[in-house]
Amino acid sequence: MLKSVRLERFKSKKMIPLFLLRAEHPISRKNIDEEALKVLYRLHRHGFLSYLVGGSVRDLLLGRIPKDFDVATNAHPHEISTLFRNSRIIGRRFRLVQVFFKGGKIIEVSTFRSRSEFEEVETEEGEVVRKESFGTPEEDALRRDIAINGLFYNIADFSIVDYVGGISDLKKKVIRTIGDPDERFQQDPVRMIRVIRHAARTGFSIEEQTYQALLRHRDEIRKCSPSRLRDEFLRELKEGVAKPSLHLMLQTGLLLSLFPEFERALGNRSLTREKSQEFFLSLFDLADQLIKIGRSISESILLALFLTPFLQAVTPQHPFLGKREKYLYMTQTIRWAAHEILSPFSFPRGSKEMACQILIAQANLKKLTQMGMIPKKLRMKKYFKEAVLLFGIEAQARREKVPRILQNAVPFQFLPWWPKESKRRHRRFRWRSVPKKGT
Repeated sequence: MLKSVRLERFKSKKMIPLFLLRAEHPISRKNIDEEALKVLYRLHRHGFLSYLVGGSVRDLLLGRIPKDFDVATNAHPHEISTLFRNSRIIGRRFRLVQVFFKGGKIIEVSTFRSRSEFEEVETEEGEVVRKESFGTPEEDALRRDIAINGLFYNIADFSIVDYVGGISDLKKKVIRTIGDPDERFQQDPVRMIRVIRHAARTGFSIEEQTYQALLRHRDEIRKCSPSRLRDEFLRELKEGVAKPSLHLMLQTGLLLSLFPEFERALGNRSLTREKSQEFFLSLFDLADQLIKIGRSISESILLALFLTPFLQAVTPQHPFLGKREKYLYMTQTIRWAAHEILSPFSFPRGSKEMACQILIAQANLKKLTQMGMIPKKLRMKKYFKEAVLLFGIEAQARREKVPRILQNAVPFQFLPWWPKESKRRHRRFRWRSVPKKGT
């Protein structure tokens, strides 16, 4: 007989759900994606429970526009697939259905589950197995990470269903795990990253019990699979809230638990800890500004920004080395740092190599801007534009002016701190009257 290793005690408690009728909440169907409504209504018309779930409900209650609209139902994946011809079933352990619409839009539909994807199940013989099991809406809400993400919107009567106290947390503006945070973080340490990310997104504070549990279990983060840690960490950097996320990760020590090598740059082993942390956060503050105005930043740039403070901490000055020796030493240091820090987390090889090229190019750009020239050979490199962008971000973080010569090489007029393109003044040619011959 199967039994849950953890959360058994928590799930045995019967929760009294809170129902908010249509007049008691601000969510309107006008604010819900048209394709998501089509999916919700079709499931409802065929007799299934049909809920809008997760972050989309949270964002709608906060008056924000959700990026994605996810649907949950009591229909099994093959039943959902039968209702929607333009769909496919994905996932091995926990299957869900992707419904495709014109323009490349995808609505993901999942079946209510009784346990998390990463929750372990143990047999009486002590063997740990993992098995998919469908469940009720209440069980589906209890398996989720954070209370404000456990809210459901019922398309049948337009009500909000709250099994986990998410409405109360929204009013208090706090981030709280569902259930005992010690058990939740031990079960899946990646939840600590998610708690920090949602606190950064919403600007909410982390509930005290959850915060103290995070401090106690932060070193367990390395127990998770490298690919999961990589994906969750990149989400921290890509969503336009990298600065507040990294600030919380430094404050709780989770960043140094995840990347112990950064102790030399941002931890107690650094002689300029506060100054280095301020510079580190300034880099990602500028990156967040670009993302918020709609400019995508490549993974390579983000990795190069992340490695910059570490490289400054581990690269000593050697006044007796020649130019060639300095260049080779710097190149080897950059490649060593990328391998030492990024390789354990299975970052794509192409992104790592491009990040190395961008970082190696910084010394060349500094030298060439002082000389007042940038050769065409360098401008033709694939990494040149991103190298110039990193150079500008780093200069702005140091409160230095971006060299004017770079504005002609790569004009980033969309950056508020980038030098405006200078207009060349053309000399006006004046015609002079020439006296005719014989006059």
